[in-house]
Amino acid sequence: MFKFRTRNAGFTLVELFIVMTIIGILAMILVPSFTGFDVGARVAATQSNLNILRTAVTVFRSKEGAYPVSLVDLVNTTYLDAGVARPYLKKMPPELISDKAGNNEYVDQLFSAPLSDKGGWVYFTDKAEVAVNINTPLDSKWSEYKGQRPSEW
Repeated sequence: MFKFRTRNAGFTLVELFIVMTIIGILAMILVPSFTGFDVGARVAATQSNLNILRTAVTVFRSKEGAYPVSLVDLVNTTYLDAGVARPYLKKMPPELISDKAGNNEYVDQLFSAPLSDKGGWVYFTDKAEVAVNINTPLDSKWSEYKGQRPSEW
């Protein structure tokens, strides 16, 4: 009679170790790429939202004949667009440097007053200028943006 050898189905410990090592190496390569993407996206979104605010201030000035007294005027004041009342901004855009979820708080102050570094926006009422309310240089977690001051963007 012939004896058939049966083999237990499954992977050996060595095979599992090799696969786990390959997965670990791939994870080490990919994770820093995603981290840098997040940082770049947050900076780009903040800079874009800053430009939106600055443009809204300029449009407010051209339509109203004066600069806004406060940033809230951009949300609360409407203008007629082909007979339809529209606000200069539907809502305050977020700043994404101080908080990943977004910080749309703002403060109105004079240019000579120091920044609070609490994040959000600052509107210099005497200069009609908008800036990010962070004067502290960015640290190393911001990769290529390290050392930049968001208030200077």
